[in-house]
Amino acid sequence: MSSPGNQPQLPPDQDRGPALEALYWTLSAFSILLLSLRLYARTRIGALGWDDWMMLITVVLFVVATCFVTYMASIGGARHIFYLDDEQRQEAIKWSWIAQPWAIFLFATGKASVAILTLRFIGRNTFWRKYTLYFIIVTIFIINSLGCIFTFVQCDPPRALWTAGIPAKCWDPKVQTNFNYFLAAWNIGCDIVLALLPASFISKLNLDFRRKLALCVLLGLGLFDAVFSGIKVKFLIDLTARADFTWSLFDVQVWTAIEAFVMIACGSLPPLQPLWDRFVTHKRDASYGRTPLKYSGGSSKNSDRVWPGVPSLNSSHNRNQYAFDTPDVSQLEHEMPSSRYTIHRTTDVKVERSHPDMV
Repeated sequence: MSSPGNQPQLPPDQDRGPALEALYWTLSAFSILLLSLRLYARTRIGALGWDDWMMLITVVLFVVATCFVTYMASIGGARHIFYLDDEQRQEAIKWSWIAQPWAIFLFATGKASVAILTLRFIGRNTFWRKYTLYFIIVTIFIINSLGCIFTFVQCDPPRALWTAGIPAKCWDPKVQTNFNYFLAAWNIGCDIVLALLPASFISKLNLDFRRKLALCVLLGLGLFDAVFSGIKVKFLIDLTARADFTWSLFDVQVWTAIEAFVMIACGSLPPLQPLWDRFVTHKRDASYGRTPLKYSGGSSKNSDRVWPGVPSLNSSHNRNQYAFDTPDVSQLEHEMPSSRYTIHRTTDVKVERSHPDMV
């Protein structure tokens, strides 16, 4: 007969569910706000593109994952498994597994959004940059999709992941953990490339040094996402601790939410530049959304290269949509009496010989 002193000491019954719910819903709310501002800014300049739709999908996936995590936390999914009855334990573990694919795949669409944003303004002659971005988009979808699939195929039948005592064939938990390490490392590598690649052509833009530095910083914010992804890797080993799975998964879920939000925020800040110029700095002639950024010494093929989010001025559809508040000449003609003012539309063309021997 064992004495009370020989019984294992259990940790205190602490419920971290409310904190997890608050974190996810707060970050989801800010993500929705950033997305709304992004879509508004892009709509005002007529520049909605695939990068915006990818970011929309990313935010939707984040909100769906938040709903699943909320339900999981409400039934004890952030408590020690020892204090849950059989039904609570099964439901909590079940919904923690169901929430994982949504949280995995949103990183594919989010990083694809950043890559497509970069594709919009790198130009037509940058072969290696263009195909580097294509490679990132394709591989990030493939590897993150495998992560979603492996979540459930590691056990046959999959319900053996959350239902104890049923006959099943399951992988060694270390197999899934090792793949998670690989997945995280690939995502980190893509973040670093997406953050540093713009610097390779920003230096060629016809801008002053301070402006170039500001653009490098703005487009290099993805490095912060790589940092938070690296922190999450530290806790992936806890996923092998199936004995107290609900408690061990908490840190991974926390850093997954933070990493997802940082990715959404860093990917949405560059397209918000028109709102900053329009409502904060009040730069009526801000270069963003008004004039194309050309390479110093660039060729005619690059004449339509513009700052991210700005439609090409060579497009007749977008020719008059690149400014928030460009004055309407017809409106000025109506407001100013013709007896006092006259408005002339002129186009001056000056042709000079570039060489004295030319005829």
